[in-house]
Amino acid sequence: MNYQNLAVKLTASVTAIMAIALINLAWVFPAVAATQKVQIKSLEGYQVEINFSYDAAQNTPLLSEQGREAKLVDDLKVNFYDPDGKMIASYDNIVDGIIQSKYFEFNYDPQTQQLQGKVDLGGTSAGEMYLKGDIAQGFSLIMIEPSGEERVVDQVKL
Repeated sequence: MNYQNLAVKLTASVTAIMAIALINLAWVFPAVAATQKVQIKSLEGYQVEINFSYDAAQNTPLLSEQGREAKLVDDLKVNFYDPDGKMIASYDNIVDGIIQSKYFEFNYDPQTQQLQGKVDLGGTSAGEMYLKGDIAQGFSLIMIEPSGEERVVDQVKL
C-alpha cells in the first residue's frame, strides 16, 4: 500500500512539473509572425507598396481602425512610387502595434491574402501622400498640398 501511495504522489508530482514546464515553454516559442507585402498599381502607373507583419496564429481578418492601438498588426509601412519607379514617399503607419498617424484604416484577410473594406494609409500633413478608399469603389492616391488642400493624383481600381 505504501508503494501505491508513493506511485500516486510521484505521478501527481511529475504531472505538475510537466504542466509548469509546458507553461514556461510557451514563452520560449513566441507567436509565429507573418510578413506580407501588397502592391497596388494606379491607372497612371503610380505604385503603392504596403509591408506589414502580424501574428500568423490569428486566423481572423486584420482590422485596424482609426485610433491609437492596432488590432493584430504589429508593423505597417507604406511606400509610394512614381510611374518611373522612383520612391516619392514612405510612412511607418504602425510601429510596435501603435498607430502613428491620426487617420488610419486597414483591413486585410490573411486567408485570402486580399485587402478588404476601407483603407486609409500614408501621410497626414501638407506635402504628403496617402491612399484612401474601399475595395468595392476603388482607391484614390491623394497629395496634400502645402495649403492643406487635397488633390487626387490618380485612381486605383482593383
